[in-house]
Amino acid sequence: MTKPALTLWVHCVIPGALLAALAACGGGGGYGGGGGSGGSAMQSSPPPQNLESAPAPAEPFNIPSATLTASSDGNSYTAIYSHTPNNGTTMFDGHEANSSTITLTITKNGSPIVTEIDTAYYLENPYQPLGLTLSSNGVQFNFLYNSTNPLPSTLTVGASGPLGSGTYYVVNTNDVIGSLTETYSVASNDASTVLLTTHATGSVNGQSISETIIYAVNATGAFQLLSVEILVNGTTLVLDSNPWEY
Repeated sequence: MTKPALTLWVHCVIPGALLAALAACGGGGGYGGGGGSGGSAMQSSPPPQNLESAPAPAEPFNIPSATLTASSDGNSYTAIYSHTPNNGTTMFDGHEANSSTITLTITKNGSPIVTEIDTAYYLENPYQPLGLTLSSNGVQFNFLYNSTNPLPSTLTVGASGPLGSGTYYVVNTNDVIGSLTETYSVASNDASTVLLTTHATGSVNGQSISETIIYAVNATGAFQLLSVEILVNGTTLVLDSNPWEY
């Protein structure tokens, strides 16, 4: 059975206060000759400093459609991913919850190898993920969070920590079939964005899960999906996103 792919790891993010890092500018210096006319030397400005922090993006994410591509061992892979909040509320695990629909297709040389449609359930204000119902290549199962740790409201370069953990179950039963743990880290990128990386590891039905997602987050908390590293049928793919506007 194909394990879940890009669903779970778009994790709990709390809206944060705006914190912008500013680029530094250089100055000019003077030089005087003894007893004669003065001269001055123009000093060029240093390059802008990299952004050191940014507010965490607000959840739930709304990604209408993102296309990612990869090549491996002469094969071409294309993934199309979307994450869309739904209207209204529904009951999930005893909670009146909001939800989002998450879809993923992955093709190998044009032929589908992963088809996934999932529903993520969460509370709002503040955002707290509860779990998911998953359907991957026709196989259904549930995921419930055991613990969640929100991202800090401000993403600071060098920060890292846990995001949460949970358990996979056979659909509509208490039969455990796997577990997952997710962490995050923040790294320097450029003058306008920092890199937010989420990393998930675990297993389901005896198959390993390993996924790393990298986002660029700017000084307003807007984000861009950059890449996804994912284990699919024993092959590790690094899927790069086509840029889309903030």
